[in-house]
Amino acid sequence: MFDMSFLELVIVGIVGLLVLGPERLPGAIRTGSLYVGRLKRGFNKLRFEIEDEINATEIRTKLKSDAIYRIDDDLAALKQNLHQAINNDPDASTEIATGDNSRSANNEVREL
Repeated sequence: MFDMSFLELVIVGIVGLLVLGPERLPGAIRTGSLYVGRLKRGFNKLRFEIEDEINATEIRTKLKSDAIYRIDDDLAALKQNLHQAINNDPDASTEIATGDNSRSANNEVREL
């Protein structure tokens, strides 16, 4: 996190000892450690939330694209079935084209 050498830590300790005195220095170190720990936990929590949101967004995108592919596959199969129904029964193709007797055309497609 911070790139501090041992010498720098000793200098900070000596300055802290001179400024705060030997009675208040342990309490100040404890308080500083608590704040550093809280900051680390806060940043870790924020990082995990961001990673979870990114993963959730990726999953939503993947599910959406999978659904589109499934719909495209279903549409292609429906087209193929419809073309087979039209090619197998020429009378059904005129009924489908004119909109007459749509129930019989739907029944023929369902049978396939």
